[in-house]
Amino acid sequence: MIWKYIFEALPTPKILDIPYAGVAISDTAIRCIQFGMKDSMLFIEKFSEKPLAPGIIVSGQINKMEEVVSTLEELKKELHLDYVKISLPEEKAYLFTAKIPIIRQEEVRSAIDSKIEENVPVSPAELIFDYRIIDHRAKGHLDVVVSTLPITLVDTYVNMAKSAKLTLLSLEIESQAIARALLPKKVDVTSLIVHYGPEKVGLYVISNGLVHFTSTIPTMGQSKNNSEFLLQEIKKLYVYWHTLKENVDKPEKKISEILVCGENFNDEAVNYIRANNVTEVMVGNVWLNAFDINKSLPIIPFKDSLKYAAAVGLALPSDILI
Repeated sequence: MIWKYIFEALPTPKILDIPYAGVAISDTAIRCIQFGMKDSMLFIEKFSEKPLAPGIIVSGQINKMEEVVSTLEELKKELHLDYVKISLPEEKAYLFTAKIPIIRQEEVRSAIDSKIEENVPVSPAELIFDYRIIDHRAKGHLDVVVSTLPITLVDTYVNMAKSAKLTLLSLEIESQAIARALLPKKVDVTSLIVHYGPEKVGLYVISNGLVHFTSTIPTMGQSKNNSEFLLQEIKKLYVYWHTLKENVDKPEKKISEILVCGENFNDEAVNYIRANNVTEVMVGNVWLNAFDINKSLPIIPFKDSLKYAAAVGLALPSDILI
C-alpha cells in the first residue's frame, strides 16, 4: 500500500475511523463493496459491479479516463460513496525480496534504493516503493519484501479518484488485497493464490501474510488446453519457489495450499488442478475475515463473490491483518 505517497498527494481526513469502500478496478469491470457493523459483526452494507467496455483499461493501463471517471461517478451516486481504497494493477508492479544491513529505521528506504536498481528494469527516479520487514530474527541483516510501481501510474489513479470526487485513503496492489481477503489472520503458512481474470491468471505466493512473488499468465489462445497450460505454469512456479536458497529446508516456506478465486473459471478447471497436484486445492472464501458464512448468509451468491476478492480485501477494517 502506497500510504506515504497518497497522504502527500491528498489531504488526510481529520477522522480516520470512518466508513470506506473497497474499489477494485480491472480491465473488464469496477467492483465496489463496503462493510457496516452491527452487533459487533461486519455485514455487507453496499456493493455494486459496473462493466467496462473492451479497451477502456488494458493490463491496468487506463486508456479512456473519461469513461472510468464516469463509471466511478455512477458508483458514487448509486452507493453514496465518499471515502475509498482502490486497487492497483498487478501487471504494472515490480515485487522482490532483498537483504539489507541492520540499520536505523530512517535509513532503510535509502538502502532499498540500491536494491531497486539491482532488481527492477526501471530507474528508481521513475518509481515509488513500499516495503515490509519480513524477518526481524535474521542474523546480521534484515529481510524485506519490496513492491514498486511507476509514479506515472500512481498519479493516474490518484487523479482518477480526484476527478470522480472520491476521497482516496490509500492504494494497494491487487494481490495483497486479495491475500487479505482469502487468508486467515496471523497464520504462519505459505499459500499460492490462483486468481482468474479476463484472458489472464495471476499466481501469487504469500508467506507470513505478505506477497513474495507474483506472475501474470496470459491465457488468450489457450482455451482448448487452458487447464493443462495453467498446471504447467504452476509446476514451474513450484520449482522456482522451492529451490530458492532462502526457502530450501524451511518447512514453513513450503506451499501448503492453493486457493482459487476470480472470474471466468469453472469447476472443471479447479478439479483438473486438484487431480494433478499433491497440494490441497480449494476455492477461496472471500468472507473469511469478514463474517462466518454459517451464521450470516451473504447477499452476494458464492460464485459471484469470488470476483470481489480484491474489493473485499480493500474494504476490510484496517485492524484486520493477515
